[in-house]
Amino acid sequence: MTRLDKLIFCVLIAFSVLSILFTNIIFAKKPADEVVVEVNGAEYGRYSLYEKNGKILDVKTEFGYNKIEILNGKVRISDADCPDKLDVKSGWIDASGEMLVCLPNRVLVRIDGEKDVDKVAY
Repeated sequence: MTRLDKLIFCVLIAFSVLSILFTNIIFAKKPADEVVVEVNGAEYGRYSLYEKNGKILDVKTEFGYNKIEILNGKVRISDADCPDKLDVKSGWIDASGEMLVCLPNRVLVRIDGEKDVDKVAY
């Protein structure tokens, strides 16, 4: 490797690191306000993400059972009677726009809050 090759390599590495940092700043998580729970496409309820002592919801429907925990600005599905339990394995979510979905029980848990506008339509 010549000196020019090494210089080009270092410039490319520096550019890559700066691009990653810039992207993280631009697309940083936006603050979230509330949790929206939907069952079979209809809104089941809206709850604050910042309940004083947290909140546990038992969602029992004709499709199945889900236990939803809201605590310290995060939400998760802690128990479900669906066979695969992918919603339980997903863990905690805390950013606006993130969702947890239990397809067999038709439950959707979504975090709403401040959102960025991707583009403007005229």
